[in-house]
Formats: sequence, C-alpha cells, structure tokens
Amino acid sequence: MPKYIGQPCTSCRNVFKEGDEIVVCPECGSPYHKECYRLEGKCVNTLLHESGSEWHPEPVVMPAPANATDRVCPNCGTHNNLEAYFCTNCGTPLSADRPVRPIQQPDQQQAPNMGMPGYMPPYVNVRTVSNDTDIDGNTVGEYSAYVGKNKAYYYIPKFLRFASKNGGKFSFNLPAFFLSPFWFFYRKMPQWGILTLVLSIVTGIPTILQYFLYGTGMAFLNSAGFAMIAMLCGLVNWIMSFACGIFGNYLYYRKAKADIEYIKANEPDVTRREPLYVQKGGPSVAYLAISLAVLFAVSMVISAVIMPGVG
Repeated sequence: MPKYIGQPCTSCRNVFKEGDEIVVCPECGSPYHKECYRLEGKCVNTLLHESGSEWHPEPVVMPAPANATDRVCPNCGTHNNLEAYFCTNCGTPLSADRPVRPIQQPDQQQAPNMGMPGYMPPYVNVRTVSNDTDIDGNTVGEYSAYVGKNKAYYYIPKFLRFASKNGGKFSFNLPAFFLSPFWFFYRKMPQWGILTLVLSIVTGIPTILQYFLYGTGMAFLNSAGFAMIAMLCGLVNWIMSFACGIFGNYLYYRKAKADIEYIKANEPDVTRREPLYVQKGGPSVAYLAISLAVLFAVSMVISAVIMPGVG
C-alpha cells in the first residue's frame, strides 16, 4: 500500500514504513498497523464515521538532508531555517521527528488521539501558526526555544490557549500529577518544587510512622485521632497532586513568559537571546538530582530518629 507510506497510523501515530502490515477501515478508510487495529478492536476515527466522510492523507514532512541549508515546506514550498519549527509562511509543521498534525477540513477531520505526539487540539489551527505567531507578547519561536524544541509540540498548543481570552488556565499534566515536586524541579521551578516536596514529606509522616512502628504495640497508632490525622494528610496530598496536575502547565507558561520578557528587556542583541532562552528554560537534570538527594537525606534522618525508638 504505497500511498500509506509516511502517513501516521490512526491509533499509535507512528508513520508507516515499507514492510509494515497495514489494515484499512472498510467504512472510512483510516489506516492502522495490523497490531494496532487488533488492540483497538474497531476503528477509532469516530468523527469520520459520524460525518460520513473518508480518510485523506496528511501532508508528509520529510527530514532535511544532512547537507541542507534550509528546510522546504511540503505545503507551500517556502524555504525556512533548519531550526524552524513551523513554516513561516503557512504554519505547516517542519519537525520530521515530532510532527504536529494540521487541522483538516471538516470532511477530512480525524478522531483526536489525546496525548499522542502529533495531536493538536481543535482550538488551535496550526496553519495559522508560525515561529512569529504572537503568544501574549512573545513568539512561538521564543517559547519553542525556551521549552525545548522536542517538547514544543506539547506545550505550544497549551500556551496558545492560556494566552487566549477564553482559553482558561486548565490542562492536565500526568508527570506533574504523579511526581509533583520532581516535575517542578525538572522544569526549573524550584520554589514550587520545594513547597510541594515539603508538603509531601509532612503529609507523609503518618504513613512513615505506620510503616516503621507497625507491630511495636504503640497505642496511639490505633487511636481514632491518629487515624483521622492520617486520613486528612492523605486527602491533602491528593488535593495537592491534583492541583499540580491541573495547573502545572499554566504555572510553567507564566514562568516561561516572565523569563522570556526578562531576557528581552536585558539583552538588546536579538541574535544572542535564543541561547539564553535555552539556558533559562528547558529541563534540568541537576535540579531533579538535587531534589532526589534531599528526599533521600530527609528519609534517612527520619528513619534514624524513629528506629532507635522502635528498638
């Protein structure tokens, strides 16, 4: 099936390659890897089914040759810088390894694959987005450099929504939910990382006491008051995690906006700003390692205090 080579699987969004086993929905024509279709159990392109439309190929973004000096847009033919994330003329995505799916016409629209690389929410029309597109006073290109181009496909749509009048402040970030303190440290937001780490440790004390002192015969562990305190601490911890998951992306957007505006105000040379965006933004393995080391040290201190009492 040559016409499907280079197109994304409707389920996993990985592009088809030569030799892949491809199956096609008999109703709408959406292509799948054979194993993906087996796992789904049915065609998940419900939008096409509901509208009675058929699947149409998406624009294929080819990687630039090793000796290329620019990247040619597959949609309009415009020559763009090799580092460009979107075509400066029509907004078509130019990242071959992290394609962002353009919004299609209603009769061509495919079912969204929430959370999959390549999914662009319906409120963002990437054909109107370029590196120069304004996001509340800064550009898409500046935010892409700040968050890291390999993560721009995830954060840029959310930043566009946060900056819009009716976009709201809500989205959901799974790492921020499950690993709140470490996600904040990883994204260079140490003040939020410290706050959530301290709160996690404090609300985890009842659990720590139950773990280390279980079976020691200490009566307070079985008291109604201790049980109430443990329940309230667990509830506070869940509320904190849920709030971080919902507002984490917005807090990161506010930090990115403030950092970019600070750099622009203090660095008049435009050509020297992008390295500063990269340095100030992006992830930090060092911050993450420090937070893990602090947590380990605190756990050692707590165990050293409790264990003698157990003996």
